[in-house]
Amino acid sequence: MMVIKLCSNLKSARYFAAFISLLLLTGCWSRIEINDHAFVTAMFIDYSEDGVYEVSLGFPLPNRMSNGLGLTGAPKGNPYSIVTKRGESIPVAIRKIRSDLSREISWGHCRVIVVGRRMAEFGIDQLLEFTAREPNFHTKSFLFVSPTKGLDIAKLTPVFERLPSEVLREFAQRNVTLGATVKDFLEAEASGGDMVTGLLTIRQMEMISEEGKMSTWVGTDGAALFRSGVMVGTLDVIGMRAGLWLNGKMSSSMNSIKSPTDGKTISFLIQTSKSSIKPLINGDQIGFDIHIKADDDVLSSESDIDLMDPKQIKALEELLSEQLKDRILRTLQTTQSEEVDVFNFGRILSWRYPKAWQQMKGNWREQYKKCEFHVVTQISVKRTGAEKNAIIRNNKE
Repeated sequence: MMVIKLCSNLKSARYFAAFISLLLLTGCWSRIEINDHAFVTAMFIDYSEDGVYEVSLGFPLPNRMSNGLGLTGAPKGNPYSIVTKRGESIPVAIRKIRSDLSREISWGHCRVIVVGRRMAEFGIDQLLEFTAREPNFHTKSFLFVSPTKGLDIAKLTPVFERLPSEVLREFAQRNVTLGATVKDFLEAEASGGDMVTGLLTIRQMEMISEEGKMSTWVGTDGAALFRSGVMVGTLDVIGMRAGLWLNGKMSSSMNSIKSPTDGKTISFLIQTSKSSIKPLINGDQIGFDIHIKADDDVLSSESDIDLMDPKQIKALEELLSEQLKDRILRTLQTTQSEEVDVFNFGRILSWRYPKAWQQMKGNWREQYKKCEFHVVTQISVKRTGAEKNAIIRNNKE
């Protein structure tokens, strides 16, 4: 009898547990279906002369996405849309965009922000405030500066990609420009607000892919220098590339020098690079030892130099190293003249000498102008190819 009663109690307990589990499977009361989302892939922001923000959001259009099968009757037109609104603040402009959409804005896929030059020179603090407070916004989104309006960049023709945002994202991920993220800017705000990011270039050109029509082409240029969230200057392309060297992100890029034998061009492909920065304090003088190493391959040669001769290779390595050293020093001098520590030397100093940093951080920009930089570059030519000399000259002979 006791066994039957015990079995009955266990059976009742199982039913009760199953009933409680069903109550926990009631779903989410605030659920939004995926086809009710409008996924933002890029954000373009401008600041007008009358003190109004102009915000443009890029959205993919799923109903126009190609299925890749080449079927007839496929939807025509661009597979994306740009929606623009103006407001006295960035959130107000976004709220106006939201009011005109049939779907709910979703920030989870936004990876690119482009600010117009006027906006950058006015300051991006309000943008950083919005991105920091919006819980669904990825702080790893890349931030670029347009040479004109941010909205002009949104008009680019994505020849190799489906969306304009994908083109810009690839620029940063492939390290063809300095791809600073929102997170980088927010971290820089905690230590003075100095930052550097990629500057884009824009032009109109005939494109065969667009049936010879004049279309908007966007590429990379130099870099924009920010002091306390305000753009105060620029670096040229060489300066921007020096920034990639300092950050240890230079790879799969080409570099050229004049041959020491006949002055003709020899081009090299950079395979890998590595950088290290060590701060030094000697009394009142602050210095930084910068060491950069890289491996290069010979890409092409128009010179009669003997690439099989170790002495000639050594001479080329010295020329490459000296050229890189000069470019880095020139770039650092530019940042010192602008009083912007965009490569975060102050942060490196604070890690090594925290007590000394506490005393000088209030006057760091003035101290940064007086810093000494000791740059050591070591470039090794690893592969010269199978040809001993220039192929063109050999064929002519």
